[in-house]
Amino acid sequence: MKKYTKKDFLEYASAFDYQNDIDEGNITGYKTDKEIKDDMKKWNLKDFHTHFGFSHFDEYSGDEKLITNKQASKQWAG
Repeated sequence: MKKYTKKDFLEYASAFDYQNDIDEGNITGYKTDKEIKDDMKKWNLKDFHTHFGFSHFDEYSGDEKLITNKQASKQWAG
């Protein structure tokens, strides 16, 4: 399972145009797509996890999953 990096999330975000979500009030605190993407450059990984709802990519199933440190510890403990 691949854990997304900040670079991965920024590349992922670049494929989206957030302007409609901003205009419709689904994303607040930003006036333009460029503004949120510029702000994302300052985000930490937890900010991306909260925004996108996932942290890892499962290469086998193609699913994106949110895995917390506690869940990861259990998974590797066997």
